[in-house]
Amino acid sequence: MKWILRILLLLALVGAGFLIHDLTRSVEIPEMNVPGKLASAYVEIAKESDIPWPYLAAVDEVDQGYQEVTSKSIRQTAARIREAAGEKRPGEKGARRAIEQLFPTEKREKILRLAESYTWSAAPLGENYAFPFKKGAEVSYGDTWGASRSYGGDRTHEGTDMMAPKGTPVRSVNDGRVVAKGWNELGGWRLTIMDGDHPQISFYYAHLSRYADDIQTGAKVKKGQVIGYVGDSGYGPKGTTGQFAPHLHFGMYVRESTFSPTREAINPYPFLRVWEKE
Repeated sequence: MKWILRILLLLALVGAGFLIHDLTRSVEIPEMNVPGKLASAYVEIAKESDIPWPYLAAVDEVDQGYQEVTSKSIRQTAARIREAAGEKRPGEKGARRAIEQLFPTEKREKILRLAESYTWSAAPLGENYAFPFKKGAEVSYGDTWGASRSYGGDRTHEGTDMMAPKGTPVRSVNDGRVVAKGWNELGGWRLTIMDGDHPQISFYYAHLSRYADDIQTGAKVKKGQVIGYVGDSGYGPKGTTGQFAPHLHFGMYVRESTFSPTREAINPYPFLRVWEKE
């Protein structure tokens, strides 16, 4: 009986091998250095050329640190990759093959390693996610990543502050599940939602004035669903408000593997620029 169970288990593991590999893979989480002004261009040109955007971005990041990169130069990079791959629509395999031909060993390895990391940690950039606010909402934001903060001790800002009137509805950017709800001294009334498509990624919504109905820990949410409302809560004991102008603090966190106990923040600004345009 035991050997039968072992065989069945082995067959199940082999059949789901791709899933197990994805759940247990471990990659380095890089700083999200893709400039916000170029993020939409990478996504658009990736769709046109069938070259995944992480490969286009990784070439520019490693080769020239995004210096003097424009939409035109990104298209030129895509053309070089297509030519080296010998295909008009090379896909990921063709892109890897072309990069192996175009660059010396050390640079090639850095490009491919960075592209793989972005594929894992920044997949939502090129996918169909929602902007946190409904079109036409009174909202403004810039790249506040890394800005200095002093409450709770000197630290750097791990997110994007999106200024909006108190009470403005906040939408979930993805289909997912609520994994944390309640008061946080820094974030006030906050929510953390794990991405349903990429469970290594979670989204953090802070400084809410209140939650939407039926938002509970463990609840499933849909992309575009209202999950809460802009506020000015936080920076003090439970219930503190009014310490700053109303805004949504939007954060993104990524684990090196799905089951990793730790997570790292990445800059959400480029993602917001793409999702707002879409």
